[in-house]
Parts: sequence; C-alpha cells; structure tokens
Amino acid sequence: MTPRRDSDDDERERPSWREIDRMRDRSRHVSRGEQRPAKERALRTGWAKKQHLKEAEHVFQGVRGTKEYKAAVDAIHRSYGSAKFSSAVKKFLETYGVPAEWGTLLLLLDYKDDDVLGEVIEKLKGLAPKRSPVEKQGLKNKLEILTFTAKSSRITSVAEAALTEL
Repeated sequence: MTPRRDSDDDERERPSWREIDRMRDRSRHVSRGEQRPAKERALRTGWAKKQHLKEAEHVFQGVRGTKEYKAAVDAIHRSYGSAKFSSAVKKFLETYGVPAEWGTLLLLLDYKDDDVLGEVIEKLKGLAPKRSPVEKQGLKNKLEILTFTAKSSRITSVAEAALTEL
C-alpha cells in the first residue's frame, strides 16, 4: 500500500493554473501598457505610415495628383516628336494650364504657341536654380536653339533674356 498524500501538500508544491496565468501576465514578453487601437498600431508600422503620407500628398497636390493628370502628362511625353504632340499639349493646357514638372516644361519648348512659350520659359527660369548643373546646361542648349529657330521675334528676345539670366 502506498502512503497517502495530503491534498494540501500537492497544491502547495504545484501552482494552480490561475497562478501560472498570473505569472505569464507579469512576464516581460507580455505588454503591460495600455492597449492601443488597431489604427494607431498600424500607423506605427513603416508601410502604413508611407501609405498615409502618400494619400496626404495626393490631397495637397489637388488636381495634379490625380490619375487623369498623370495620364495627360504621359500623353504629352508619348506624343513628343509626332503629329499628335500639339493636340496633346493643347488638350492638356485647356484642362490643367501650364505644367509644373521640369521634364514636361522642357518638352513644351517645342510647342508653337508664343504665349505658352513665354510662360514656359518664365517657369523654367524660376525652377532652374534648384536643378543640377547638367539640367541647367540642357535648358541653356534648348534656349540657344530656340533663339535661332523661333519664328517670332518676341520669343527670340525672351529666350535671349533668359539665357543672360542663367
């Protein structure tokens, strides 16, 4: 016959499940702070933060952040050097006005409307100080070509004035 153990001794030697759970809750692997909402936790991750910043950027860009605007800019770039170029530029200008992107402005230097060319040259002059030396040299080269090839004396004088300022 085996000696009988007291049930009190067994319970004292081994912790109860409730005590085990309490010890787990005190573990350093379990967060003790207040639980944050899921949205706040998501914002702390890098991916979610980038997504929210991208959405905010689109809001602040206004019309220029839309897919339609980007498609119109792409249409100008794709049609450059073809017969469709002037119609793509005309459609873009009617809808959005003169663009703000450096590359698109450089392409518009080949557009044949004097008023638009004057605006484009002025915008490029304003953007030039922030551009790299290679980009500035490219602009100077395009303006020099424009001074020789422009049919309008007004555009020739505007291009020459821009060259002297750069």
